[in-house]
Amino acid sequence: MNCEEAIKLMDGYLDGELDPMTSQRIEEHLRECHKCEQAYKAHAALAHAISRSAPYYKAPTELRERTQSFLRDAIGVSASRSAARENHALLTSPRAERRLVLPEISWNWLALAAAIILAAIIASSFLPRLRPSSSDQFLATQLIASHVRSLMADHLTDVASSDQHTVKPWLDTKLDFAPPVVDLSSDGFPLIGGRLDYLDNRPVAALIYGRRKHFINLFVWPAASNETKAPIAITRQGYQLLHWADSDFNYWAVSDVNANDLQLFKQQFETRTPRH
Repeated sequence: MNCEEAIKLMDGYLDGELDPMTSQRIEEHLRECHKCEQAYKAHAALAHAISRSAPYYKAPTELRERTQSFLRDAIGVSASRSAARENHALLTSPRAERRLVLPEISWNWLALAAAIILAAIIASSFLPRLRPSSSDQFLATQLIASHVRSLMADHLTDVASSDQHTVKPWLDTKLDFAPPVVDLSSDGFPLIGGRLDYLDNRPVAALIYGRRKHFINLFVWPAASNETKAPIAITRQGYQLLHWADSDFNYWAVSDVNANDLQLFKQQFETRTPRH
């Protein structure tokens, strides 16, 4: 098995979807190929980060109680109508006999009513409360996934250069904004390059800096007028995320360096960035 075949089968191998013979061939290749072994570790870390960080919400108890209440009311209305029809038939039929009438319930109608009621409850009362936290958590998941994905083979940079005058013009021509690019080599954070990425439903700039043997992804896109200016630090799944914003841009730095190094990176970047 060669590297190209191993990479194509990597997702299936991670999900346990391959037959034993193919899985054994991949394992043998991973033991012999350091590059593919690193790609496997990156794939596994990405899958782990998504599975652990993706937002999951449990419906509150009151949602179940309200749904059951609506269903009881719906069943009661249907039963009343069925009983009325039966009584009318008994009264108008010449062969009417006194008997116990069991209401016939239209279960198809009830299923449709229950589905509509449940959807209405979720849309009107449940989802509005989840929206803010869901948005924040999903963005954090995207950031980690983009960072891990960038560490895979040949995906770290679109333009590889330590020269800010090479990286910035390249990004300026690809985006509808001009992100700041600074050289922090003298501060221990050498510029490695840049690339295009996609976050928060829009194209963004990704600046890549080094820190010893680690990489820092700095994602940059224009700041909204109501953007929170206070820094936000998050630790998740072994990764550090640091957010800040100025009057022009929104910044998210992601790395597996320690929190102090990432704070130092932010300070040095802000010091070198022109203020407007």
